[in-house]
Amino acid sequence: MANNKSTKKSAQKKTEKKHGLIARGKAYLASVRSEMKRVVWPTKNELVNYTVAVCASLIVVGVTIALLDLVIGQGLVLFASLRG
Repeated sequence: MANNKSTKKSAQKKTEKKHGLIARGKAYLASVRSEMKRVVWPTKNELVNYTVAVCASLIVVGVTIALLDLVIGQGLVLFASLRG
């Protein structure tokens, strides 16, 4: 009985054909279109707020990295007497 089930499964796999490249491409684009309809896009005000928040975050991180670089650089100069 178990052998009969495995032969049915293998027979089903053989009869199922892979779709062609164009058919798979159409199915992919249809699913992309379906997903894009479900997206909730931000309003103009939300977009401006998000942009300002990202720019402010970049400035804060950039200044922090610059200060850390300055402190570590000066610490190495004092520790190892790297300058003259």
